[in-house]
Amino acid sequence: MGTNKIILRVLTVLFFAATPLSVVGQSSSEIDKLCQSVFKEWNLPGMSIVVVKDGKVVFLEGYGKSTYKPDGEDITPDTQFVIASTSKAFTSALLATIMDKYPVKWSDTVVNHLPDFRLYDKWVTSNFLVKDIMVHKTGFNAYAADDLPHFGYNRDEIYTLLRHIEPSYSFRTTYAYNNVLYTVSAKIIEKYSGMSWDDAIVKNIYTPLQMTSSTTGNRSFFTSTKLAKGHRHYKDGDSIKFALREDIQNGYRWLSAIAPAGFVISTARDMGNWLIMHLDGGVFNGTRIISKENHSYLFTPQTISGWDSTTVNNYAQGWTIEQSSSGRLIRHTGLAYGYTALVGMVPELKMGFAILTNAGNTTNPHLAIARELIEMYRGKDEKNWREHYLSQFMRSTARGTARESKDSIAPKRGELYTGSYFKEDFGDVKVSLKEGRLLFSLKDATGELKHKNGDTFTVNIAGAGSIEVQFFPGINIPIESLTFKIGDPIGKFYKRENLR
Repeated sequence: MGTNKIILRVLTVLFFAATPLSVVGQSSSEIDKLCQSVFKEWNLPGMSIVVVKDGKVVFLEGYGKSTYKPDGEDITPDTQFVIASTSKAFTSALLATIMDKYPVKWSDTVVNHLPDFRLYDKWVTSNFLVKDIMVHKTGFNAYAADDLPHFGYNRDEIYTLLRHIEPSYSFRTTYAYNNVLYTVSAKIIEKYSGMSWDDAIVKNIYTPLQMTSSTTGNRSFFTSTKLAKGHRHYKDGDSIKFALREDIQNGYRWLSAIAPAGFVISTARDMGNWLIMHLDGGVFNGTRIISKENHSYLFTPQTISGWDSTTVNNYAQGWTIEQSSSGRLIRHTGLAYGYTALVGMVPELKMGFAILTNAGNTTNPHLAIARELIEMYRGKDEKNWREHYLSQFMRSTARGTARESKDSIAPKRGELYTGSYFKEDFGDVKVSLKEGRLLFSLKDATGELKHKNGDTFTVNIAGAGSIEVQFFPGINIPIESLTFKIGDPIGKFYKRENLR
């Protein structure tokens, strides 16, 4: 390497914090060209990216705007984004730091640490291990209980409601992606740390990793001046468009309730430190953040999540481990309320990346950059990933509206459905009749019941969409109970007048 290049690298490191763009290495211009091309092809509102290699940041840049309203600012490496489900890896790492300090092991039963923990099945409750919490094979359907925050249930209440959700699969047999179980990990973290999940992540992760611009949505979603605004991102004919999301209250309510699974806020610059720590086996700047044993376990495959003729994907503790003939890629995507993120590492190359956008819909542009980036560092050009992911998205069709059964059986008289229906821990569903309309109310959620068929209705809940509500007759009672469908069965609410 020439003397001038050596001097340039030294100056870059010395003035890293002051420069808006920090690049090191021979591929920086190629990475920038790739990012600019994908950014334009996908018409993204904003994007920030960091690439690390051999323990150093080799590329750090921002593109676009935080919002295209008059107060919008240029995206920089210090712009904050909600990183959605890539937050799961933060909770698993945080739990690992707790294990390093307190008597908690992956092989422990959860009830040994949380005596009030209960699932629907008593045997599963007794045999549910700490290592089972975050690997998506509890027996629930995919995204089980994700609608509950839209009714107004908070994180602690959802933890209690887990005992009412009847699983659709046998324990440890079926991969089904889930958010709410990460609340259980947060409970263990909070018990031993003596502080909230939000504060524990600052003390154990952000501070030692010098992630000075990272926070949680519970703390900063409405107050941060550095947070990019979330956008809808959608196909419109032969073009791709974006629009500012206005449903931020719904977004906050949902993300706050599942925060350990999806409400970390970070920047590309901070994510560089996060990647450097993981690629060095849990060590950052010479300081061990996570023990070697517990750090290694974070990436130990637990659940087969998918496979084809060339690739096997396993889910570990907050990470997907993709293994193919090309090598190993550790990654996770995140998508929620106008934000999308992809965080990945290729251990054999000692390389990692984080791609953050304020566009919610698809991770295809992120994957296009990631796959091209990996090939760039491997010195191979096996596939046009940009064209692959873009054409895949443009070929996709809009999700069709589910066809509902015809209204062939008339409902009963409206007043027969009215009343207060109670279920332990859930509270009361109130059904009232006003000017000929049946109204549904549960905690913060209200809406009109629209007849579907027989004793089945639907109600539109803000954030959750159309929810089916089914009423049931009793013995010599026209209507005795009801339930509403959110994936897995949650049981019946019974009329209070019949509980006496």
